Amino acid sequence: MLCKTKTAHLLVLCLLLNVLSQPSVATEENSPPLITFDQVDGFHAVSWLNLSGDSTVALTSIEITVWNISLPDQWSSVLTRQYLDSVVPYTDTETDSTMWSWDQSFDMNSIDCTCYVEISLLQQTDLNSFGLVVYVGDDHHRPVLKHFPDELSYQSTQIFNAQVIELAFDYLLPPSQFGVLETEISLLAEVRICPAPNAICVGSYTTIPSNNLSIGDKLELQIDTNSNSIPEGYYLLQVQIQDVYLTLSNNITQYVVFDQTMPSVSLTAVDEVTEAQSIVVDIDVDDGYIGSNFVITWSITEPDGTPRAVSSSEILDDNRLEFEPTKSGEYRVNALVRDLGGHLVIVNHNVTVLNIAPTAQVRYDGFLVRDGTTITVPTSGDWVFSANTSTDSLNDQDSLEFYWFVDGKTLLSGKSYLSSSDIKNSNYREIRIQVVDDDGEFDELSFEVVQQEAATTQSSSKSLLASIVSILFIFFIGLFVFLRQRSQSDSTTGFVKWTERGEEPKK
Repeated sequence: MLCKTKTAHLLVLCLLLNVLSQPSVATEENSPPLITFDQVDGFHAVSWLNLSGDSTVALTSIEITVWNISLPDQWSSVLTRQYLDSVVPYTDTETDSTMWSWDQSFDMNSIDCTCYVEISLLQQTDLNSFGLVVYVGDDHHRPVLKHFPDELSYQSTQIFNAQVIELAFDYLLPPSQFGVLETEISLLAEVRICPAPNAICVGSYTTIPSNNLSIGDKLELQIDTNSNSIPEGYYLLQVQIQDVYLTLSNNITQYVVFDQTMPSVSLTAVDEVTEAQSIVVDIDVDDGYIGSNFVITWSITEPDGTPRAVSSSEILDDNRLEFEPTKSGEYRVNALVRDLGGHLVIVNHNVTVLNIAPTAQVRYDGFLVRDGTTITVPTSGDWVFSANTSTDSLNDQDSLEFYWFVDGKTLLSGKSYLSSSDIKNSNYREIRIQVVDDDGEFDELSFEVVQQEAATTQSSSKSLLASIVSILFIFFIGLFVFLRQRSQSDSTTGFVKWTERGEEPKK
């Protein structure tokens, strides 16, 4: 049992040591690989090409190729190897990291060329290879033009925002010409340009003169786009040099953008909306050439002066913004436009948001109570007047405030309903409610309240009086009709009224 415990502790210790050692390994693996040459770029070799250098990665899977680049823009393979002659690991004393030194030799007898030696890491297919230019033998040498500094900038687009553009290149000359080109007129440069809004020439290249050609550690050119009548836009730019022996170098083709002026920017939107209505703002940007690109940074200034950034859901597309105002007042929509040349244009637009006043509604037993009406409530028992159905714009609906008044005096606030238990005094007549939104706008209604018992007594008295009056009215009408009929009956008969007498004996 003790032996198993010791074994378990030993395994845990090994795992901990392994975990602690991982960061240093990961750091080395994540650092970009680098292969260097001991020889200078453009050195001269005869018969044998001896190369050496150092590497930050193991050179177990590589390919080294010697290319013949004696003809401008045409490469042909001369020699290829899948391994190096010698690779020796060592520890760098400065960084305390593992390095590898390497050596390689090629038999170049009967070969004269301007060559390029390239080492490619086969397991790093997404990385660029490493190499240098070599002049081999005595013939077929030409100048070599390279980007300066050599950062493979041809893979990206260069943007120029000034009238005069400056170009800088590194260059190599054949060994026999070192010390010969001491003046600027000893080296000629030719610059060609072609409109290419989609990275493809839409016409033929046009040669343009280059101003202020200077030669030193690098070759520098200046081109005045104004004097050469070059409008703004995308272009493919080619540069080639020619030495004193009229030998042409390779072409360097660069995708460039000329953008010297500020874009024209305008905002379009409504000037006035009501609460809960969306505000749509359109922006129109014209930079003066096909394929122009720009970046828009939106912001909104609230009515209280507080600026805020817009959310991703408020941006409909690159040139449209839509948002819903949450309060009334004046909003300012701001747009900062930056074009490819780095020119900044700031535009804004003011929109006034009008507040919508709330609408007060009161219900009793589900029935709507109208302003100025009389409502009968029971003296005993519970009753509730509810203002929950009061309405306003969506942004104000949840923040409505309710104030109840009884006989002109403030009774209750903060509740959307009034119940019988809220009124302590039994003698009340008028109830009024005021509904207020967050902007201070309000609506109110009032109504009279009559208690049921008082209403019943008063109704009974009125009913009894009405009954007595009705009976008396009917009695007098009946008496009048009776007397009138009798009177008419006596006055309108056609018979003589006889008076009765006693019988006498006939004579």
